[in-house]
Amino acid sequence: MPTLPPVDERAVQVLERHGWKPGDVLSTGVEGTAMDLQDLLRFGTALRRAPIPFRTSRVIEILEADGVTITIEAKVNGRPLRLDSSPDAPVVSDREARLMGDALAGLARATTAGLDVLPLLPGEPPATGTRFPIALAELVERRFAAHPNRLRQEVAGVDDLVLSLSRWLRNRPDSPSPCLLHGDLIPANVLVENGAVAGVVDFGFLTTMGDPQFDAAITASIFDMYGPHARASESLLTDAFCARFRDDPQTYLRYRAAYAVITNSYFDPAGVEGHFHWCVSMLRREEIRRAVHGDDRRS
Repeated sequence: MPTLPPVDERAVQVLERHGWKPGDVLSTGVEGTAMDLQDLLRFGTALRRAPIPFRTSRVIEILEADGVTITIEAKVNGRPLRLDSSPDAPVVSDREARLMGDALAGLARATTAGLDVLPLLPGEPPATGTRFPIALAELVERRFAAHPNRLRQEVAGVDDLVLSLSRWLRNRPDSPSPCLLHGDLIPANVLVENGAVAGVVDFGFLTTMGDPQFDAAITASIFDMYGPHARASESLLTDAFCARFRDDPQTYLRYRAAYAVITNSYFDPAGVEGHFHWCVSMLRREEIRRAVHGDDRRS
């Protein structure tokens, strides 16, 4: 087990002055994310008002003193549906597919104003006031323009693929039922108790309001990204979600292409990290290329 760092004593003093009693460090993150804390607080306020049938992580207070800034978040009980990055993860079970669907269905009930205040990615603007398909098209275009070379080396015809994808997004109408999108709904972010979803945590990566098919499509693909049964799990979850929510599998394929273009360089602009190669594989898949280059009128 890795050794966790001690609690920052300055933080302890700030928390104690505000009536909080900090304990030990439970875990640490490896990804640095700069985000406007007031936006997180506004998002948390909107999330609290949303009629989601389970608990959600959210910032409820911001403490600032002595050069230290601390966010206080609502506690969410439960255990992860699966731990992250198991190298020998089994294929998704019927129970897991049901619970992941329950998480998506619960989030789809959130249509409260203010849930689109966060930037789609750190450093990117929020999608507030912009139609979701347009915001996604603009993000695809910006992210590809910022780091095109590694994708061009690895994915044949990627410029045409991005052009077709952007055209499809810009021509796509709004969803008839826009709702809260988590953006990173891996099984580790779905907490369960007594056979039901007890909570969803870790908002902030592509979190916005938009087409629930986007969240379902990406959730099916990132449920297991690197295990030996990853594609089988994606296929089973796709079938389960499309049947349950009456979604279009061709739309799922196009949204997966958008996700791959947007995130391929996020963790490593040099393109040597595993997520980049996962995105390359996604963009090389023949069924995705056919969907992106297909007749937009069929969508």
